[in-house]
Amino acid sequence: MPRAFPSALRSAVLLALWSCAPWLTNARAAAEARADDIRFTQSRGFYEKPVEIELSSKTAGSTIYYTTNGARPTRHTGSRYNGPLKFTTTTVLRAASFQDGKPLPASGTHTFLFLQDVVQQTGAGFPPTWGTNQNKPVPADYEMDPEIVTNTAYRAEILPALKSLPTLSIVMDPADLFGTEHGIYAHPRESGADWERPASVELIHPDGRPGFQVDCGIRIQGGWNRRPEESPKHSFRLVFKKKYGPGKLKFPLFGPGGVREFDTLILRGGCNNTWLHWSGEERRRGDFIRDQWMRDTFGLMGHPSARGVFVHLYLNGLYWGLYNPAERPSAPFVAAHLGGKPEDYDVRNGDNILQGDGVAWEQLMAIANAGVAGEPEFAAIDKLVDVPELINFLILNFYGANADWDHASNWYAARRRSPPGLFQFFIWDGERTLENPDDDSMTFDDDQSPPRLFQKLRGNAQFRKLFAEQARRHLAQDGALGPAKAAERYRLLSKNIGSAVVAESARWGDYRRDVHPYKTGPYELYTRDLHWRPEVDRLLTEYFPKRTDAVTRQFREAGLYLNEK
Repeated sequence: MPRAFPSALRSAVLLALWSCAPWLTNARAAAEARADDIRFTQSRGFYEKPVEIELSSKTAGSTIYYTTNGARPTRHTGSRYNGPLKFTTTTVLRAASFQDGKPLPASGTHTFLFLQDVVQQTGAGFPPTWGTNQNKPVPADYEMDPEIVTNTAYRAEILPALKSLPTLSIVMDPADLFGTEHGIYAHPRESGADWERPASVELIHPDGRPGFQVDCGIRIQGGWNRRPEESPKHSFRLVFKKKYGPGKLKFPLFGPGGVREFDTLILRGGCNNTWLHWSGEERRRGDFIRDQWMRDTFGLMGHPSARGVFVHLYLNGLYWGLYNPAERPSAPFVAAHLGGKPEDYDVRNGDNILQGDGVAWEQLMAIANAGVAGEPEFAAIDKLVDVPELINFLILNFYGANADWDHASNWYAARRRSPPGLFQFFIWDGERTLENPDDDSMTFDDDQSPPRLFQKLRGNAQFRKLFAEQARRHLAQDGALGPAKAAERYRLLSKNIGSAVVAESARWGDYRRDVHPYKTGPYELYTRDLHWRPEVDRLLTEYFPKRTDAVTRQFREAGLYLNEK
């Protein structure tokens, strides 16, 4: 049986307090990965004054080489260390030791952040374009907009904003990141293992508590978001493999309880309902919260759901914005939560089979498409699908009026092959939700998708009864989708990132106005106070108070809601 998650309200509280949670101190010794051979006298973190670093090797007679441009140090790419290094600006320092011309087991990577330098970054020396659209270059942008950094409303907050969340620093060879031949940012539409590059990732807490450093692989992640004209702020996938480092990230990244070992993580940059979307209407709805709210809510409804937090992200020392690291509901995630090994499962992300095969899925869809009005047909479905779990998955998506979950993407499903198990569904990429309190997405249909299962199953009386029972439970005043509880989860998430949004505004708020106007206006300078806060307030004062009654009415009209007796 699926492991019940803690309440989403509790999850949201933990998320809001994550950067100062005292329980993390218990993980310090295991969390802070150190190089096997190199010692740094100063550790990664935030600095206000010049920092002097000495490097040493445990191996007598070895020679140390270092780099400050992100490249892995070798005798050919690095500088030979001869004495203390002094830094006054943001620096990514990588060091490795060599003996008899051969590298010793591990190198070390430390990021030193000077926030006064960060807010003045211009990207000088970095490529002026990122990829192409219809053979035309798409302009790059690295600047922290002075209109935000020096604005009287934000200038006193911009530095605290950059320390209001934990920081992830990704460091990699510049050619692997921006290089015209095989840089992932120059070729964001390429995918697969051939476009995976080695990287270092560090978690840095603003208060100096230990985080981690681990070598891993990195890819561009996502669908529409990876198109350079659609969003210059790409999402990333971190993959932990022994070819790069320890093979797993072992760290309680998402708080107490749940899985603490990860094969992969997604760094979500956002696409729909963000300040970078092609639609002026969606840019006006930018909030960075919807998908996390959807996943937290599904956990509260009693099912495994991908956890996530918020961080500030840096690429080779350049501030890259507000990101949402999250679990990926792929085979390792499913096995960790439901038991067994990853290879025991069929797992799919929309129409993309990630593990196993599509035989059971095709059988399921064939039964559904043939009609499920009678008891024998429903019994056949019940042998392939965890129907109560599917119903809750549907209820949540209908509550959010999901406008982007067809056969191809934005949902995961998995089932165990041996012994044969039931398909379960997982919330993913719920950005096109929580828009208009009167929206109704129940008429949408697409073959080979959860909406198709719903359209076929709603013709069955037993399914309608089960759906109605679950809907009444979750839409009750004290249910997961009751007005007050739904709003409170959203409010806590917004409180957690409220200051960080100022830094996001400085990094990306001017892109569609000043760098790359695209498709539909208005092209504005997006800010926290004029855009983000009004959208958050709209959801808290208009959407959540009205939505429960609206979706209850929609379910009742569809024969999918039980009235009180």
